[in-house]
Amino acid sequence: MKDYAVGIDIGGTKILMVLIDEEGKIYKKGFIKTGNTEEGERIISDIKKLFLSIVSDFEIKSIGVGCAGFIDFKNGIVRKSPNINFLVEFPLKETLEKSLGYPVFIDNDVKMGAVGEMFFGEGKNTELFIFITLGTGIGGAIVYKNKILRGINNLAGEIGHLTLNKEGVVCGCEKKGCFEKLSSGGAIKDYVIYGLKMGRESKILEKVNDDFEKIDTPLIMDLAFEGDSLCIEAVKNATFYIGLVTSYLINILNPEKIIFGGGLTYGLGFFFEDIIKISQLYSLKIPFENTKILKSLLKEDATSIGAAIYSLKKLRGDEI
Repeated sequence: MKDYAVGIDIGGTKILMVLIDEEGKIYKKGFIKTGNTEEGERIISDIKKLFLSIVSDFEIKSIGVGCAGFIDFKNGIVRKSPNINFLVEFPLKETLEKSLGYPVFIDNDVKMGAVGEMFFGEGKNTELFIFITLGTGIGGAIVYKNKILRGINNLAGEIGHLTLNKEGVVCGCEKKGCFEKLSSGGAIKDYVIYGLKMGRESKILEKVNDDFEKIDTPLIMDLAFEGDSLCIEAVKNATFYIGLVTSYLINILNPEKIIFGGGLTYGLGFFFEDIIKISQLYSLKIPFENTKILKSLLKEDATSIGAAIYSLKKLRGDEI
């Protein structure tokens, strides 16, 4: 008889949920909008409603949760989440166990995505790989011999907060010039808006009727594909730093694979090749030639799938 588990990916914009078996097959999935992230009680209630609709007709064993932020996975506490305001020193494991009635295991969302890749994606049968998510922010996780490399505070792999420009803009972490302030989806948007305010020309103004609030990364990508110079510049600025950091990771860790996930990864289209070219330019020859740079096979489901299988493994006493 198969064991089933639910995986939950809690993000600042939406909450994704899947029900899988131990082989990674998805039986049911769904999502809800997160809404006002100050409303903790309402969000937990919404998660419960979605959960009940997902688990109908199934008897599950456990629940895994991936959440952005600094996670005390041993004690089940979210120390701080950058995009979800109520999650500050919050006992998420205990709260969800009381609400949903099953054993719950929580961890950082990118680490859970890496677990998904390790069992069912490009990271399967790979001794050393790095999983990088490109989206509203940038995150990273390192997997060696089927275990997450955590560091002493579970913060190993936080590449989004590498300082790449000491004179750069202030990040949410309160440092200047972080990688994610140069290369995330939000950074691409900020680059374009700054250019427009400096008098640069772009077709995007016509598209949004001069309303900067309507500018978003998908629109910028569409115009970059159409040849808009400001939008191309914004994307290429981002991919330069992504390629540069990729080269650092190749030189420092000599991985077999670097796997990219997150919404921006798939939105980049042919601009993704720029990341590979830049990383080759700044990497040592031998480690670059032995590193595969790939896109995630699991796409937006990586975190929720990883969280679900993580919960089954933890329930059995396995360390990941």
